[in-house]
Amino acid sequence: MIDAHIHYAASVGMDRLNKIIREIGLEAVALQCIPKGGLLPVEEDAFAFKEQCSVPVYVFGGIARSVYDTADLSTDSASRLSGRLDKEVTRLMDMGCTGIKMLEGKPDVRKHFHVPDFDSPVWETYWARLEEEQIPVYMHINDPEEFWDAEHVADYVKKAGWFYDGTFIGNEDQYGQILHVLERHPRLKILFPHFFFLSKQLERLSEILDAFPEMRIDITPGIELYYNLSSQADRAREFFLAYESRILYGTDIGARALIKSEDVPLNLEECRSRVKLIRSYLETEGDYLLESDGHYVVERPPVTMHGLGLPGPVLEHIYSYNFLDFIK
Repeated sequence: MIDAHIHYAASVGMDRLNKIIREIGLEAVALQCIPKGGLLPVEEDAFAFKEQCSVPVYVFGGIARSVYDTADLSTDSASRLSGRLDKEVTRLMDMGCTGIKMLEGKPDVRKHFHVPDFDSPVWETYWARLEEEQIPVYMHINDPEEFWDAEHVADYVKKAGWFYDGTFIGNEDQYGQILHVLERHPRLKILFPHFFFLSKQLERLSEILDAFPEMRIDITPGIELYYNLSSQADRAREFFLAYESRILYGTDIGARALIKSEDVPLNLEECRSRVKLIRSYLETEGDYLLESDGHYVVERPPVTMHGLGLPGPVLEHIYSYNFLDFIK
């Protein structure tokens, strides 16, 4: 089993992540580097972890936030930004990164750092290089659709600053932009985490996957992903069987620690809860009860989930083979 979506900084505790790796029996991990507290780069921490880890570690480095230092997109500044993005690819590859992690499509990040439209000329050299050199990229695009809905958004989402009013990019705008990129660069090795936030729209997601054969998704929670899939059990199982080679396993372990500016150690119980949530859904055949555990599944009433009960060979693809195919 390979957990291809873990977040790490030295502050979470090297020993804690090692413990989880041993406990779960992971054969490899991919560290998706997002700046700690939104600003501090963590690539050096990731490579330090790799040096001592008992299993293979693949590092996906992040674009330095300092690259986006201006909201001015005049011809001259756009040219400079394009050059800086290209230099970031060189920097990360020279460090030894397996690929690139992009959080630029998370609306609050995009707004705060004045990230330009992904299908604008500023990005063209960047996308063309990733496609030509077949550099794999994990790109976070959007968030759960209810984060734009004032009537249905949860209080914890508002507290985190993830309710997106009219001052933020719209989710359909972002989908449109990144699909334009894929139309221009269909050989991009790109993965959209969290089911591309289209777990309520499986027909639409199927059409996108069919149109772009190099595109992948992963099953990293948000927990809403699992509620959405469970509510359409038969269709969800058909989807997993149809795209068994395009879906990757990941947990987002460490994410909650990395978004904070202060040092927060890895919560081992939360890690275990994430793993249990995912594996129970994929492996359980038929109905089972999902209850709040106070760690990752919190403040929710018990829900009857409709497990997929996926065959062993399909699980092997999702749990390990698909990631190795993605990075080859």
